[in-house]
Amino acid sequence: MEKKKSNSTILFFDLRGWYKKTQGKEASQIASELDSFYKEVIDQAGTHNGRVVKFMGDAALVMFEDASNAVEFARSLTKKHEASVGIEAGEVISGNFGKDNCQWFDVIGQPVNEAAINMNRANKLEKGTRIVLGPTAWEALDDEARVDLTKS
Repeated sequence: MEKKKSNSTILFFDLRGWYKKTQGKEASQIASELDSFYKEVIDQAGTHNGRVVKFMGDAALVMFEDASNAVEFARSLTKKHEASVGIEAGEVISGNFGKDNCQWFDVIGQPVNEAAINMNRANKLEKGTRIVLGPTAWEALDDEARVDLTKS
């Protein structure tokens, strides 16, 4: 896939307490639980017109065409999982990176960095909805969609 420039919404989703939850478990059990989580993220991303870019252990990076879909995705998963979520929108480059027999799909740009920073901010919030949006994603939503969200 050729690299392409687009205006997208980027979301980082990280399960809270995963390290503690997996202490003392066999690797096969942890892998099974992660596979179940990955399937749920992939299914929900598809439902909300998103694309899973990658998983990093118990975290996911997902790309959406618009902020409202990213927020609905986050809300659907945080109903079931305690998580920290960071979202930001803007211009990114997505496509295959690497060379020859070592290539992978990825997304690069300032919104990716800001979404990761917002996820870390969300991690510091008290219990409850921990979804933090950057200013560009925040402005893309109407007032009703902003309920229970935090602006960075």
